[in-house]
Amino acid sequence: MLLFLLVLCRQGDADQSAPADTGESLAEKANDPTATLTQVQVKNTYTPSEYGTNAQPNTLLLRGILAVRPHGPLELEQIIRPTFQIQTDPLGKGAATRTGFGGTQLFDLFVMPWPDSRETGFRWGIGPYFVFPTASWHGAGDGAWQLGPAWAFRYRPTPHLIVSALLQQATSFAYTSAARKPVTSLTVQPMITYEFRQDWYVTSSDATWKFNFRHQTSTTIPFSAGIGKIWRLADDFDLNTSLSGEWMLYRQFAPQEEQFSLQFKVTLLFPQLQI
Repeated sequence: MLLFLLVLCRQGDADQSAPADTGESLAEKANDPTATLTQVQVKNTYTPSEYGTNAQPNTLLLRGILAVRPHGPLELEQIIRPTFQIQTDPLGKGAATRTGFGGTQLFDLFVMPWPDSRETGFRWGIGPYFVFPTASWHGAGDGAWQLGPAWAFRYRPTPHLIVSALLQQATSFAYTSAARKPVTSLTVQPMITYEFRQDWYVTSSDATWKFNFRHQTSTTIPFSAGIGKIWRLADDFDLNTSLSGEWMLYRQFAPQEEQFSLQFKVTLLFPQLQI
């Protein structure tokens, strides 16, 4: 992440042409997983109510989204997104918790130029997805190196409305210890965002459905709803803030899982910045 921030600083000082205008508002781009919009995001998820424990977990997430100009033989735009986590997890059914680093995720999405998104309102991207076993203790991660594909799309049926999703599939291939179990999972993040005047928007975009495919492993399907606003600070620097709640709709083989969570997100937006 430090390297990512250094790249931002160096690119901000350099002369560069602005990305092409796609006709989308900044609020739409900020909630679009296929938009080549450079961002630095901090998100906190607090869970006051969790099934199977009296503890109150918390996750602090730091995420960078780096937009890369079209390059290579196919001249494809690229989105590189690392995610780091500091987690406070329950130690049992009581109120005791432990805080440490969680697993690190990274995907490298290539945005496809066809079909023409200006004409169809549809855009998609595909690329590799990695999970690294950086958890500082056994309860904060799977303890496995994981690899798989990531796929995202967005559809803009009318101005100000974005329907999108991000899918990430991971399969483990190496482990930090012999006691760790194999992992095969699929996460689906459905997103719907509608923009109002003065850069306000409502969204359902923070809930992530997780399907584990091993025998008797968990399935969880939450739902989220929230409100956000883009704050215009400068021509090349903006701020996106949002507050949302998340409820668990369905869980299977998940005796200890969130019941209700509150999520607050602050994102720095750099609409003129691509490397």
